[in-house]
Amino acid sequence: MAGRTEDEPVTRAGRKRAERLARLERVAARVFARHGYEGTNLDLIAAELDLRGASLYYYVSSKEELFLRCLRKSAADVSTRLGAIAEAEPDPARRLHLLFREQVLIEVRDYPEYVPLFFKARVSVDRLADAVLTLRREHARLFEETARELARQTGTDRTRTRLCLEIAYGTLAYLPDWYDPEGEVGPGELADDLAGLLVEPFLAKRD
Repeated sequence: MAGRTEDEPVTRAGRKRAERLARLERVAARVFARHGYEGTNLDLIAAELDLRGASLYYYVSSKEELFLRCLRKSAADVSTRLGAIAEAEPDPARRLHLLFREQVLIEVRDYPEYVPLFFKARVSVDRLADAVLTLRREHARLFEETARELARQTGTDRTRTRLCLEIAYGTLAYLPDWYDPEGEVGPGELADDLAGLLVEPFLAKRD
């Protein structure tokens, strides 16, 4: 059954199956984030969907495959969004601001379930750990390329640029832990304000 994973549904049945799989991936990501990879099994995920664990084998062959699907689907969507920004904005300072802004929206509005899988998930399966690391590096590439371009423009040294990036990464990694989407500050306002704060150190001149 796991072989039937067509990415482009062309029939009504195919579209429905794709929608169910997308919901499964979101729920699975939330359960993985809550219980960790080792503490999660298909029965636990199925219970969140009011299904039996065996029914999930219609969509995936194993917990490992489902974890990889969660990683790759969210990473592909995020890469497309960030890549579009990188291609459209020639000014590195403005580009970096827009990349940070989009990342905030991705984390708190669009893909909050998936963030812990990339920043906090600890898995004992080497293949999965390697996949997480590879996708994290690919994700960071656009930010780092833009930061280096901005550094050349401003004359900032490599060490300071690296420090600014690590501060930004740390801030973004813990963002879903403290941000309340039901609070007074909406995702858009948060994204605007936080992007400005994250870009500012890259632009500051050292005395």
